[in-house]
Order: sequence, then C-alpha cells, then structure tokens
Amino acid sequence: MKRFLIPAIDLGLRISVAAANFLFRLLGWRFICVAGKCLGDAFYRLRSDKKRIVEEEIRLLFGPRFGAREAAAIAKNSFENHYMRHIETVFFGRLDKAMLDKVMRVDGIGHIDAALKKGKGVILLLSHFGSFLLPLPFLGYRGYKVNQITGKQEHRSVIGERIWLWRKSEADWLPVKYIQVGKFLRPLYEALEANEIVAVAFDGRNGTKWAEADFFERKAIFSTGPFELARRTGAAIIPTFTVRGKDNVHRLYIEPEFRLSDDPDTEKALKDDIKRFTSIFAGYIERHPAHFGMVLYTVKRDFETGAGKPLFVENVN
Repeated sequence: MKRFLIPAIDLGLRISVAAANFLFRLLGWRFICVAGKCLGDAFYRLRSDKKRIVEEEIRLLFGPRFGAREAAAIAKNSFENHYMRHIETVFFGRLDKAMLDKVMRVDGIGHIDAALKKGKGVILLLSHFGSFLLPLPFLGYRGYKVNQITGKQEHRSVIGERIWLWRKSEADWLPVKYIQVGKFLRPLYEALEANEIVAVAFDGRNGTKWAEADFFERKAIFSTGPFELARRTGAAIIPTFTVRGKDNVHRLYIEPEFRLSDDPDTEKALKDDIKRFTSIFAGYIERHPAHFGMVLYTVKRDFETGAGKPLFVENVN
C-alpha cells in the first residue's frame, strides 16, 4: 500500500507547491501572511478539540493573568501565528537575502560580532517561539557561518513524512548547515572550533540531562545541554527571539551574551543557568503569549502520543 501511496502524495505535493509558488511570485510575502492567517482562522473554528486544549494550556500556564475571553483571543492568534510560520517554512528555499531584508528588522547583531571576536564560536540559543527559524537564513545570507542542530524526526503518517522530506529539500537551498542529534556530533564541535554559529533550541525535547525551573504558574524542565556545551568549548551563548509585528514584519531580538553561572558546583551552576535563562524566555512569552500558545499544544500532544518528552514537571513519570 505504501508503495502506491508515496507517489500519489508526492504528485499531490508537486501540484500544490506549483500552485502556491505561482501565488507567491504574484503576491510575495503578503501571500504567506494571508494564506497562513486564513488557515489559522479555519482550523481555530473547525478544530474545537484543539482550540479547547490550547485555551486550557494557556490558562494553566498563566493562571489568573488572563480571563476566559483573553485566553480565547490569545488562542486564536496562536493558531494564526502557527500557520503563518508553517507557510513560511514551505517557502524557505525561496526566501532570498532581498526578501528577508525586507521582512525582518534586527536589534543587537553587534552582540554576535563581539562574541565571534573571542574565537570560540557562538551557540545561538533559539526557542520555539514565533518564527524562530528565520534568524538562521537571515544570518546566513549576511555572511555568517550558521549550523543548526536538529532532533530525530518522528512521523505519525506517510503524509507527514513526505511533507517533512519535501520541506527539508527546500531548506537545503539555504545558507545553513544541519547537524542531526543522535548521530556523530564531531561536526558540532568542529563548527565551534572554526568560530562558527551553532543554533540550538533551549526548549527542545532532546537531551540527557534536565533541570527544573519555575515557568509562570507551573514548573518546567529544560535540557542543560546548551550550557554544558558552552562550558566544554568556551563558546558564547547568544539568546535570540523573533517577534511578528502587526504589519507581519519580524523583529529579531539578539540579546547580549548570556553569562554562565560561576558556581563551582557544576550541578548548581547548570540549575542557575536554566533558572536565569527561563526568566528571559518568560519575559518574551509574557509580552507575546500568542507566539507560544500552539507550542503548548504540540508538546502536550507529542508527550501523550509517546513522541516526545513533557515540558512540565507534573507530567514526568
């Protein structure tokens, strides 16, 4: 069955992509935003089960900060942001320097330059917040050597697998090199030794060592991996966050170098690192909660289906 299904899916993808590319050439960035927003609105109205979970997760995370009406509005915006981001990744291979310069503004790029002058490389700490992948091609087209750590892929269906493979082929056109976790990681260390940028997701669900931190009204667990890597290599940690404006222009915030804890007890130092970085992360989420709403749903779904590690302590076995 799979032998016949794959060619059919690939044909459907090619037809859909050809139509989308025509509209993209015609309308440019506006097409991405309009298509994503329309998809988000449609799924928000049609998927009452998903809508309910997102609203519930928002209320659990923020507690009394938001009432039912505010949580519903944040959930709706979360759907829109989520699908706009996904449409962006569909066109990753077509997002050239001119396009990215038009739709992104950057604050703090000097922090990366200052860190690279130390010659130990940069760990660009991303978070699953907003259009978190856009900084990679943006920096790549500006001449920075960018590498991204990617996790092991778990696909729930043949369709999901084929879409992922197609999106990967699009991303391969970008000036970004991908290093998969779980394979030989020497390329990661070589990239930092060569004074390049290695992008890591702070809130990713891959890792071997974890630490707890207060996260609004809940306790969350985050991997200590990026901070351990920085200690081993001497690389600078630079936090980044991408915020979508009302005009659909993204603002890339590049924070100053994150200072690692100087506690001589490594375990205590790592816990302190997690605690302080979580506070930075939470500040952005508090100001832009709709950039994180669908992430709460995705992590919960992945945990419940056995495809990922939970985010919150109460779900840890």
